[in-house]
Amino acid sequence: MIKAAKDGLIPTPMRAMLRIVCTALVFVAGTGHAQMSLLPPACASLTGPALDKCVRDITVEQMVPRLEAVEPPPADPSKTQNCNQVLRADQTFCIGRNEIILHCKSAARNADFMGCFTKYIPNVAKPALANCALEPSDRRGECAARNRHYGACLDAPLSYFLCVGNQGRLPERMLKP
Repeated sequence: MIKAAKDGLIPTPMRAMLRIVCTALVFVAGTGHAQMSLLPPACASLTGPALDKCVRDITVEQMVPRLEAVEPPPADPSKTQNCNQVLRADQTFCIGRNEIILHCKSAARNADFMGCFTKYIPNVAKPALANCALEPSDRRGECAARNRHYGACLDAPLSYFLCVGNQGRLPERMLKP
């Protein structure tokens, strides 16, 4: 650092600014050198299109491994549902179902999740036929499909939303709660 700054002749705010400027200069000088060292020696003096061609010519083509699709995890029927995203006709059932799931998942209170769930689910109001005219226009198709299949899905209240979303069929791969 400058001798005048060490002797206290430069006020404190200016000393701080001088320190920041010196640090920035050291940083910029260091990164400039690091960037240049990434270039192959044969291309170090080139710029623009010539540099691009030089780097492309040196780079060896590599085979990219073929990526395989990963199978999605099995559906978990004991997950709570976002009740703001379901149709109006299902919201009351959704809220009651979520409350029961949260209550029954508490291991301290209930060791048997399915036993607890089947005990409380009959007390929840079951969904009825939805009035699709009340739904937004972009969800009316979903509402009509739900009305066709909701009766069959009521037989399994834990997986009701998975069933309705799958047009009346349960997914083949499902986690056991």
